[in-house]
Amino acid sequence: MENNVLFIYTHNSTFVRGDASILRKKYNVKEYQFKNNPKIQLPLSLLMLFFYLLFNISKFKLIYIWFADYHSFLPTLFAKLFGKRVYIVIGGYDVCREKRYNYGSFSKPLRAYLTRQSIKWASCNLCVSKNIERTVNAIAPNTKTTVIYNGVFVPEISSSTDTGSYLASAKDLPEKKVLCVALVSTVQAFYIKGIDRYNRVASLLPHIQFILVGCKPTIFTMAGHKPSSNLTIVEAIPHAQLQEYYRSAHVYCQFSRKESFSLSLAEAMSHRIIPVIATTGGMPEVTGGLGFSLYFYEKNAIFIQNETTLNSEKEAAQLVKKALETEKSDTFRERIIQNFTLEERETQLFEKLITQPCKK
Repeated sequence: MENNVLFIYTHNSTFVRGDASILRKKYNVKEYQFKNNPKIQLPLSLLMLFFYLLFNISKFKLIYIWFADYHSFLPTLFAKLFGKRVYIVIGGYDVCREKRYNYGSFSKPLRAYLTRQSIKWASCNLCVSKNIERTVNAIAPNTKTTVIYNGVFVPEISSSTDTGSYLASAKDLPEKKVLCVALVSTVQAFYIKGIDRYNRVASLLPHIQFILVGCKPTIFTMAGHKPSSNLTIVEAIPHAQLQEYYRSAHVYCQFSRKESFSLSLAEAMSHRIIPVIATTGGMPEVTGGLGFSLYFYEKNAIFIQNETTLNSEKEAAQLVKKALETEKSDTFRERIIQNFTLEERETQLFEKLITQPCKK
């Protein structure tokens, strides 16, 4: 039991796999995937988790959970009853309530209750940004929290492999591309990730090539939008292939309505790409004031395109033009290396799990 960790998650994402790999360096990790999709499976999954914890909780030194939600309630309850330490990584969706998009764990009363109780009972909530930590403290005052930023793999880059070399003058470069990376498979995600904004900005700059990676093209039709003629849409691809898009891009845009951190933004900056972002969530923490940013004004109804929102998108288009006229720089890359590497996340995780208590 001394070094056994129960690692609970719902989706086998890159950041989940990264934390599991880190924990294995010092612990014996038992992974438990909670099936929450389709929703009809939820009651059975909760029952299975209950019996697993009932017969196995004594085997573990601590419990590590990615996201607070349905799946975190029973583990935090059992941990409280059996005197075990339990850590929850708060990623953003779990402390969000966007009723107009039906987005976030707090958009439904029962789900909100289970999430809030999980957060309250946790030994420590590991927030992926200061913005998320502020939200957690507002939802559950006096809760134990700390900030541990997501870690980004920073590739080696040389001027010979970086097709948009930072050594070249921006004016001398071949056609410069604008990139956005976002996993979008639903209309809900289309709006949360601000793809409608990105598409309209592209339409305002018809002679510039815009690329969107990670989106199903059919979602545009479902959302009632026609892709701009200069927008290339690429469905989700392996992470290794994504590096080619980072290497060929000059500007990276992220106009999300909700964004707790944005790994793709950090990855883009690690390739010296110039960021243009919405001042949403944790993204300003990632850029640290580098690049360009703006606040998007819009009415509550997501399908209304009014003069105020159009002005925001015109301003965004002007910022993209400025970014395209700016030289790529090591400054962006150094920002990521100094603050958001996998090695830094590993160091801070072990400090919190082994030596340093979380604050109230």
